[in-house]
Formats: sequence, structure tokens, C-alpha cells
Amino acid sequence: MNQDFPEDELLVQEYGALGVIILNRPEALNALSLDMIRAMSSALRRWEQKPAIRGVFIAGADGGRAFCAGGDVKTVYYAGLDARQGKVDFRVPALFFAEEYSLNRQIFHYSKPVIAFMNGITMGGGYGIAGNARYRIATDKTLFAMPEVGIGFFPDVGSLYHLSRCSGHFGRYLALSGERIGPGDMVRAGLAACYIEAGSREKLVKALEKAVRMHKVELAIDEALTSFALPPPEGESLPRNAERIESVFSHADIDGILEALQREGSLWAIDLFDLLCSRAPASVKVTAAHFNKALEQSFDEIIADDFVLAQHFLRRNDFYEGIRALLVDKDKTPSWSQGRFEDVTQDEIESYFEPTGHVLEDIRIFISGEGAE
Repeated sequence: MNQDFPEDELLVQEYGALGVIILNRPEALNALSLDMIRAMSSALRRWEQKPAIRGVFIAGADGGRAFCAGGDVKTVYYAGLDARQGKVDFRVPALFFAEEYSLNRQIFHYSKPVIAFMNGITMGGGYGIAGNARYRIATDKTLFAMPEVGIGFFPDVGSLYHLSRCSGHFGRYLALSGERIGPGDMVRAGLAACYIEAGSREKLVKALEKAVRMHKVELAIDEALTSFALPPPEGESLPRNAERIESVFSHADIDGILEALQREGSLWAIDLFDLLCSRAPASVKVTAAHFNKALEQSFDEIIADDFVLAQHFLRRNDFYEGIRALLVDKDKTPSWSQGRFEDVTQDEIESYFEPTGHVLEDIRIFISGEGAE
């Protein structure tokens, strides 16, 4: 295997006609740093112009616990604190999201097949890499969530494009609750294309390298994946609670969802009611509004909104309080800006979707693709 320009945190390799990207930051569960984002984007741009590379395979390092646990939000947290104290401009923490979302969009629109091997923890920004790939593989070790409402943020990285297109109302359930699911639920919901055992990776890469050389490359990749795919595991949350989820999350607003959970009255409903009420009220309400918009939006429109929303969250307290409680002090007792859902007004929700200044609007236009080179 030819390794052209290795980085400590990101291994960029060429295996015949297949470009291979390995996330290699296991001590941080492969959380995406800005350097990793830039290196990945650079490799993809280079391969897009290289006829000998016919497809791209992305995975976490062998033996690690994660594909990618998300973006490096602790770094954003400290940069944001500096911005709030006037030490740096808000463009400094905003830059991480601008480049991360640009990479997400690059993967989504990539002209060559991208195959993501989601072995292990795949959450937040990790799904921004894998979920936006053309082929998404879950394994026996996959654990998925978009847990951002638990840190005073929202499901970003274009994820609502995929969650809003899940079967039934399962996507709204995942977006608002931040609940974790396994590979079987991912395949059933449409968040993964197939289920393949983790131990098959080496043989799979060899098969994919042959497949991307074929004239009908997408058909050949489909056949290669099918030859390794197994029926997904049974007994996960979607089949057990499908009817409850469909009933409760058919409501488009959090008030309707909470009322439905109270009527449902099961232990599952009580636990979920308590979980939703523990989340940041503004995060949940903004996420609900974002999800409802996403049902009718293109990917580019959704990720453009993601960037505008991210800038508003960077300027408000809940994002910092959530990260402090979960990742910095780790006391797991965040004190949200608002204590109740009813404290978050409709005007406040709508204000999150408004660009606040020419810098935000310029980057919003770039990410949406309008006027991009």
C-alpha cells in the first residue's frame, strides 16, 4: 500500500485504484481536529483530479473503539470562551465549523464513490463524514448517535438531511433525544446501507479495490458489498418501540411530543420524557424547527442553516455550559439558560436562523454553493 503523505492523526494512503483515509487519533476516539479536516479535504481534492483513483474508503484505525466520536468541540469551546471575553474574534471558533461543514458538503457531492466503514463509535461529526458518503457500512461494533442536544447544541454536519429521510418518524426521535442506537437500527432506518462484520475489513478493501476498477463501478461496488453483507442484528430499539416512536414523534413540536409521552405512560415513555426534559430547552426547540425545515430542504440548504445556527449557539451560554458539564468538569449537571420549554419563545427560535453579520452571510453563501468556484 502506497502512503503518500502520512499525518499523525490522519493516514492518507493509495491502495491501487482506491484512496484510503484512516482516522488515527484513538486516544480521542478519532475526534476531528481542524488539521484532520484540512488534510482530508486536501486528499479528496487531489484524488478528484487523479484518474487513477476511482473511489475512496474511509475508516478508523484498526483496533480502535471508534470510527469517529465527533468534532473536537473542546477546542471550539476554549476558542469560543476567548471570543466571548473579547480576546479573539468570533471568526476563530467559527472557522472550525466553516471548514468542517465544507468537508461534509465536499463528501456529499464527491464525484467518485466514497465508502465509509463505521466500525465503533460513530457520532456527531463522525456521521458528518460517514453519513454523507455514498456508501455507509455498519458493523457489529457500530454505535451511533447525534447527541448534540445534550451539550446545548443541535444535530449539525448535514445530519438532518439523513435523519429527516429516515423511515417513519425515527429520525425526529433520534434528533431530539440524542439516543444511541446500534447497527441493526441504523440499517432499518436507512442511516447505513448494509451490515458487515468488523473482521471482514481487510478482505472488503481488497474487493472494493477490484470493484472500483470496473467499468460499471457502482454496480461492482454494490455487488462487492452484497457479498460481505449479513442480516442486521435483531432485538434493538426500533423493532421493540417502533409503534410508540411512530405515535409520539408524529408530532412536529416538543409540546405535542411531551403530551404524547405522558399519555403513553409506559416505562419507556417516562424515561424518554425525563431525558427530553433534561436537555437544553433552546437546543431541543431549535432542533425541532430545523428538522421540520429539513423535510423540504436540499442538503446544501440544510448545511447552510447548520452554519448560521452554529454561530448563534457559539454566542449563547448553553453550548459552553453543556461542554463544561460533560467534557470539562464532567459533573454532568448543566445549568441551562432556560429551565422550561415554555421559556423559549417562537421569536427566539426564529432568531437562530437569521444570519448575524456579513461574515456569517459570506460563509453561508460559500457553504451553500452559491457563487463557489
